[in-house]
Amino acid sequence: MHVRWLRLVAFRNHASLSFAPDPGLNVLVGANGHGKTSLLEAFHVILTGRSFRTARLRECVAWGASEARLSAGVERAGQSQEGRLVLSPRPDGGLATEGARVRWARAVSFSAADLGLLTGFPSVRRAYLDGVAAKLAPAHGETCRRYRLVLHHRGRLLTRLAGRADAARLLTPWDEQAAALGSEIVHRRLATLEALRNDAREVWGALAPDGRTLELAYAAGVAPGPDPEGTRERLLAALAAGRGQELGHGTTPVGPHRDDLLVRLDGVDARTYASRGEQRLLALALRLAEAGPVRRESGSAPVLLLDDLLSELDLGARGRVLTWLAGQGQVVFSATDGAGPTGIGVTWEVRRGGVAGMDAGLVGSAA
Repeated sequence: MHVRWLRLVAFRNHASLSFAPDPGLNVLVGANGHGKTSLLEAFHVILTGRSFRTARLRECVAWGASEARLSAGVERAGQSQEGRLVLSPRPDGGLATEGARVRWARAVSFSAADLGLLTGFPSVRRAYLDGVAAKLAPAHGETCRRYRLVLHHRGRLLTRLAGRADAARLLTPWDEQAAALGSEIVHRRLATLEALRNDAREVWGALAPDGRTLELAYAAGVAPGPDPEGTRERLLAALAAGRGQELGHGTTPVGPHRDDLLVRLDGVDARTYASRGEQRLLALALRLAEAGPVRRESGSAPVLLLDDLLSELDLGARGRVLTWLAGQGQVVFSATDGAGPTGIGVTWEVRRGGVAGMDAGLVGSAA
C-alpha cells in the first residue's frame, strides 16, 4: 500500500501543499519549524483519522482558518481510492468532520514521544498495546471506551456509597460490566502481544545485532484465567474483595487499566537499565514491529511515518535502521536540516510554502 499524492489546505503551518511521494523510501529534510512533522501528521490523519501528536484534531487547523482540508490518493494491489477530510472548528470548542478516509488504509507512526514506551508511565505502554490491538480488531477501541465509561460511573458510586448497607447490591451491576469488558480487553491485549512478540524480536535483532534478546511480557494485577470467562470471574472476585477499601475513595484499583507491558533485554528491565540511545532504539523497534501484524491482517504493508527518525542514534544504528526500512514498502521519515542520509531513497526539502525534490523543482507551493 502507498500514498500516490497528498494535498493540504490550511493544515498546521501549510497554507496549501501538494506532494507526490515515492512509493518507497522518502526522506524529509529542512530546518526546524518549516513543517516536516506537520506533513507526517497530515499523512497520519488522512490515513487513520487520528493524529499522532494530539487528541484534539482542531489543533491541526491553521491559526485563523475556518477549516483545514486534506485529500489523498491511496493505492493497494492495483486498487486505488481517494480519501477526503474537512476539519471545521466549532464555536463550542469542538470539531466538525466531513468526508471519509480510505477505510482499508493503515499507517504506523513513530515520534519522540514514543520514548515514553520505555521511560513513561504504564498508561503509555497500555495505550501502545491498545492502539495495535485496535488496528488488528477495530472493535477493541470501542470496548476500551465502554470500559472507561463503566469505571467512571462505578467511581462516582464508590464516593457516595460508603457506609450504606446496600452498597454491594448497587455496585454489583457495574462490577459485572467492568469484569466482562476488562476480560475482553485483557485477552485482546494478550493476543496482540503474541502477534507482536516475534516481530519485535526480529526488528530488534536487525537494528541492534548485539546478541541480546528482546522479551515482551504482560504484567496483570489480576492474573488472567485460561480463557475470557475465567478472567471475568477472577476480575469479578477481585472487585468484590476490594470493595470495602474502595468505598469512599472513588477509584477502582484492579483491572486492565492498572496493567503494564514489561520490556526486557536478556531478562533485564530495559526501562531501568538500558541507555538513552538503547531506549530510543527499543521504542523504534516496538513501533516498527507493528508493521508485521498489520501486514498479515490487512494483506499489505502499512505506510511508515517516522518523525526525527535518526536522532540520538549512532552511525552504526542509523545504517541498520535505514537498511531495514529499505524493504518495508512506503516509508516517509524526517531528519533535521543537514542530517539527512545521502544516497538513500528520495530526498525532499520541506520549507515554508512547499516541498521540493532535492534534484528537481518545487512540487508543492503556497497558494
